[in-house]
Formats: sequence, C-alpha cells, structure tokens
Amino acid sequence: MPHVDYVVGTSHFETGGPRPHSAARRDLSNAKLRFVVDDDTRVTLIVNSVDLPRAEDPLGLTRAQYDRAPKSVDPSALSFDTRKTFAQQQVGLVVERAIGVADAVHLVVYGGSRATQQYQSIPVATQIAVTSPGGVIDLDRRYAGVDLRYTYRATIGDGPLDLIAGVTDDRLDEHRRGFENFAGPPTDRVLGVQGARRRDEDNDVRDIDEYLQGSWRPSPSWTLDAGVRRSFVRFASKDRYVVTTSGATNPDDSGGVGYRATLPVVGLLYAATPAVHLYATAGKGFETPTLNELAYRPDGATGLNLALRPARSDSVEAGVKTRLALPDDTALRVAVALFETRTRDEIVTLSNIGGRSTYTNAGRTRRGGIELSADWRFAADWSLQFAGTVLDARYRDPFATCNAAPCVVPTVRVPVGNRIPGTAANSAYLQLAYAPDQGWRAGLEARRSGRVEVDDANSDAASSYAVLNARIGYLLRVSRWTFEGFARVDNATGRRYAGSVIVNEGNGRYFEPAQGRAGLVGATASVAFD
Repeated sequence: MPHVDYVVGTSHFETGGPRPHSAARRDLSNAKLRFVVDDDTRVTLIVNSVDLPRAEDPLGLTRAQYDRAPKSVDPSALSFDTRKTFAQQQVGLVVERAIGVADAVHLVVYGGSRATQQYQSIPVATQIAVTSPGGVIDLDRRYAGVDLRYTYRATIGDGPLDLIAGVTDDRLDEHRRGFENFAGPPTDRVLGVQGARRRDEDNDVRDIDEYLQGSWRPSPSWTLDAGVRRSFVRFASKDRYVVTTSGATNPDDSGGVGYRATLPVVGLLYAATPAVHLYATAGKGFETPTLNELAYRPDGATGLNLALRPARSDSVEAGVKTRLALPDDTALRVAVALFETRTRDEIVTLSNIGGRSTYTNAGRTRRGGIELSADWRFAADWSLQFAGTVLDARYRDPFATCNAAPCVVPTVRVPVGNRIPGTAANSAYLQLAYAPDQGWRAGLEARRSGRVEVDDANSDAASSYAVLNARIGYLLRVSRWTFEGFARVDNATGRRYAGSVIVNEGNGRYFEPAQGRAGLVGATASVAFD
C-alpha cells in the first residue's frame, strides 16, 4: 500500500560572539520525504538549505595577546572588517528497487549550489601587486553527482555472500574571483569594502570511482569483508584574468592535473561469543588536494598550486566490542580499538597569513593510538557514557616550512619526530544522563583535550583543558505532539582556554579563544502524522 513519511525542520541561530567582532547568524532548513511506492520500491527526496548572511572573524591572537587579553580582537580584523558569508541549497533523490529475491539496485542523484564570500586582512601593500589575488574571495560553485550500485546475495558453502558493485560520478564547477579589500585613492582609502577585480577563473573538478565490495560469513563465528575502489580525480582551470603591463605581468595560468589510485581494503570479524566480537582491518587511502588547498601557490605566483600531490596512506586497526547483559535489565557496552596510519606526501599548511593558506607535501607521517568507549545503562533511565582517545601523530621525514608569505624557499627546518600541529595528544568525554521517556531530564558532561601544537616547528602550543557542562529539561507527550523545554550551561566553571589553533599562522596569531561560561534556553515542539 503506497504511503508517505516526511520530516520537516528549520532552525535559527544568532550570537554576539565571545569576542568583539565575532557575531554570527545562521538559518537552517531541512525536509525529507519518503515514498513507499510498493513492496519493492522506495523513493526518498531530501532538500536542505543553509544561510550564513554574516559571520565576523576576529582572527587569532598572538601568545602575548592571548595571555594579556584573551577576549580581545586583532586590530587588523577591525580595520579590514574580516568576515564571511555563505549560502547553500541542495537537493537529493534516493531510489531503492528490489529486482528479485536476491538482488536490488540503489540510485542516488544530488545537486546543489554554494556561494561564499570572505574578506581577509591582507595588507594593502601586498594586495596592490599585479600578481596578487586581492583580499576578498568570491566563490560561486555548482555541484552534482550520481551513485549507482547493484547488490546481490548468494551462498558460498554454507555461508551467505553479499556483493555490492557500483560507480559514482561527481562534478563541481567553481567560478573563483578575487577583489581588493579596499577602495579609493591612498589619500581617501576605505578598508573592508570590495574593490577592484584581481582574479577571475573557472575551475572544474570531476571524480569518477568504480567499486566492488563483498561480505562473506563462512560460519556463524567468522565474517570476511573485502573491497576495492578505483578513483580518478581531475582538476582543470581556465584563467580569465590576464594582465600585461610595463614591468609587471599576471599571466595566463590555465592548466590541469589528474590523480589516480586503486584502493583495496580487507576486514575480518570473529564472534568469540554472542557478546564479544574481535575484528581487524587493513586498507589503503588516497586524499587528493581540495580546491581550497590548490587555490594559492606558496611562492606568491598566480594560478593554482598544481604541483601539490595527493597524500597516500596505509592503515590498520584491530579491536574488540562487547555487550554484557547485567542484572535488573541493565547493560554495558565497551569498545577498544588500536589503530595506525602511515602516510606518504602528507598535505600540510605551509603558510597562513591573514586568513589565506598555502599548502605543500611534507613527506611521511605516522598516526597511531588507542580509542576506548563505554556505555553503561546502570539503572532505569540512567546512563553513563565515556569516550577517550590517545593519539601519537608525528612527522617521519624532515622538511622545511615557512614563517611568512610568499615563500619562494622554505627556511624553517622541521625535524623528524615533531608532533603534527592541530592534533591533541589525548581527549576524553564523560556524560552522566537521566533521560526517562517523558518528564524531567538532566545531564552532566565533562570534556578534556590535551596539548595542541600550533606549528610544524612545535614552537608553542595551546594548553590542555577540561570543561564541565550541565543541562536540565522537561519533555511532555500529548497525543501526537511532543513538547520539550531545556536549559543548559556550557563551561560552567568559566575556564579560559584556546578552543582551536590556526596552524602555521605567519603573524604568530595562532590562538582562538573558546567561549567562556555560556547559557542557553530553548524549546521545541513536534507532531507526528500517520
């Protein structure tokens, strides 16, 4: 019998920000409609929209600024009015069709558009060079893709075999323009406004993947998973801003580059008991540069950084997952995983000045560690959850990086063994929650993050921190309606800490202070239809 399920939601967020010049507003809208055509066919339509009309950027702070006044704003953020706008609309269609008892097809089609404009704090003297792309980024992107897969179920020996074969085709068309972040003559110059055009190009990306994966269960205790994926990614650029003047030239930088990789993966699962599962996996990875990483050349020359190579990795993971039934209908779930990833041609930030980043390949890196998670339902409506990670992320090859831009010849040496910046050595999360089906609800959350290096040279770091959050609410169900009101306090102790760092920031403005003590009160209402 045909029927329709749907979910529609919208939200509005607005903040003055924890620091001067950090206000933001965001509007989200989502809709999902699911059509059950018949017993063999399902169609799902998904539509979403994101609107960020203005998000101010106070920029990072130097160590001296952060220690003296962590809620301050860098003066260049005010003079250049650094900010960002963003708008995206996307639609997707999923069609699932059973062909017979043992096979089916799955089709995903999507498309969308994204517009972004960012005002940066690039010095005027740098922007006026004929090869400079200016201090305003203006992007218009259109993207679309299709994923078609075929699934088949068979039997080998006494065990079921599930096979999936498919192909994906994804495309992105980008119109990238650059403008000066100032206007007017030197005697009457205004900053923070869109000025003369300095860059204009069309960039296209196409990604075609073919993949095959299978899962075979030769016995109730063993499951073997394996797959292979063949990827081809192509970047092409057509330069529409070519300038030739006496003594200075902005040349035609049209060009392209392509990347290919074949990526196998294999995994083995052993059910020692119905409640204890052991597993191990191994596979290869392939990370191409993004358009944002290709956008600027480290030496200050015009055009895309087409010399940037993809990062290739080998990963292994092994672990155990358990689920223990305890007295009084309580339960405990525990998962432990050991992992290691070794990467070649790691893509790293070479320079980061005024919101503009350039990237390079740094050679070999290694990331290894352990993850632990636990979920204990120890009483009716009560739960205790924990998640923790210990991560050792280091460079395995020496290389040179920059402390300024443009960077024709990197001069800052990075030795073997330095930690990869932007990664915490350890992190943990703990939550105690009381959540009955309706009525009063409450929870306490504790979150900790370890020290985070700010640059490849490991010259400074954001200190470790721990914060405490608390919430309380009331949920009421009336017929088809559900009403919920809540209040929460984040960083209840008012801890001062850097929530993130800007890696390799050339001016030393590495530190982005986190929100201090903050309160939030809200309410929701929802209704279910047949």
